[in-house]
Amino acid sequence: MYRHEMVEPSQQLLKLIVHTNSFANGNVLRHWHQAIEIDYPIEGTADFTISGKRISSKSGDVLIINSNEIHSVDNMNTNKNTLALTFLIPYEILIKEIPNYESYWFVLPKKREEVAIIKHDLYLYYQHSQIEDEYRNLQLKSDMFLILHDLLKYCSHDKNTVHGLPRIPTLHKLAKVIDYINQHSSEKIMLDEIAQAGHLSTGYLSRTFSKQMGMSVMEYVNYIRLKRAYEMITNTDKNIAVISDLTGFSNPKSFSKLFLQVYKQTPGKYRFRLKKS
Repeated sequence: MYRHEMVEPSQQLLKLIVHTNSFANGNVLRHWHQAIEIDYPIEGTADFTISGKRISSKSGDVLIINSNEIHSVDNMNTNKNTLALTFLIPYEILIKEIPNYESYWFVLPKKREEVAIIKHDLYLYYQHSQIEDEYRNLQLKSDMFLILHDLLKYCSHDKNTVHGLPRIPTLHKLAKVIDYINQHSSEKIMLDEIAQAGHLSTGYLSRTFSKQMGMSVMEYVNYIRLKRAYEMITNTDKNIAVISDLTGFSNPKSFSKLFLQVYKQTPGKYRFRLKKS
């Protein structure tokens, strides 16, 4: 999993996540959001699944993920030079600044010179995000509008003209379930109460969730717990058993088993290697 820092913008700016090197490969669970996501691995590789399509990205590639496309990331290969950028353009900005936003579909252009322009815009935003001065937010706002302009100019297509447009599933019912899981994953929650929170039957929830997310509801709950446990292991000195309990695992053994399955080493060994570095 990429170790990363969040570049916190003001509410009027897009969000930038800067990924750097780590020891273990990891993944990002299937998820979706209304924001447009742009991924730019400057140095590093990963496998994306976007609307069911598998895409292997290499250094220098750019990927655009449209609003509400279900996507995930795995097989992240990192090294000491890894640098990958993830940009999230909030839905509120998109509908405010792009007339008829909902009628557009965004695809990376085929012309190399146009792709180069998009890369330049993204890297410029990243460079300016690293500068701390009184003009930083104004500069980033200017860079954001440049990204929006070139995204609309070079990447936008009328949805009615796009061949093979992926079917975007109706996700509003699952959104309530995901929100509930995110809020209560550290508790001893069960399938029936998750279904109740989403006003769904357990059978409907199980079938729909597995179809859209590629795993069962309770598997997803444990992966959310694992994500939070990983953050505690890498950022705190809390005991492994304490972390297991705080994140909602039934016992340290089940936590360690899932951690080993995903990160290819036990929580203790992972933390030891991280500290040793």
